[in-house]
Amino acid sequence: MRIPSHVRPRAYAGVELLLDVVYIAQSIVGLDLESTLICYCVAEATARPLIAAAQTEPDLLLLAAPPEEKRGSISRLAIADRTGLPRETVRRRVKALVEKGWLIEDDKGRLKAPPNLKDETTQRAADDTFAAVRRYNKRLRSLGADGVNDTDK
Repeated sequence: MRIPSHVRPRAYAGVELLLDVVYIAQSIVGLDLESTLICYCVAEATARPLIAAAQTEPDLLLLAAPPEEKRGSISRLAIADRTGLPRETVRRRVKALVEKGWLIEDDKGRLKAPPNLKDETTQRAADDTFAAVRRYNKRLRSLGADGVNDTDK
């Protein structure tokens, strides 16, 4: 049985990208893999409404500490659902991450990432992640697997 020509290169490039991003993430936070995953899940949830609002208010993306009402949050249950981690693991890890200042808990128990994009290490990690995505795209192009075809959905 043969597979479509784009499958193996895309799978390889995807694994390569994932490993690059995990390495970058762990090098910036210096935490275990589960805690790193939780921090990044919370960071995505915190940024989502800000990114959406930036379509109408582009200057928001330039603020080191955007207004709280423009930042999102996430519950522990949603973190468990998004990451696939057991709820008890999320509860324990979140407690430690809040105590260490890696996460912020509001008065409703929802979690946010601290506004840390002003930090040079975080900025470097963002640039390194962007470079990894560029390598991913370059790898796909070099393997002839970047074009859109009827298997793309």
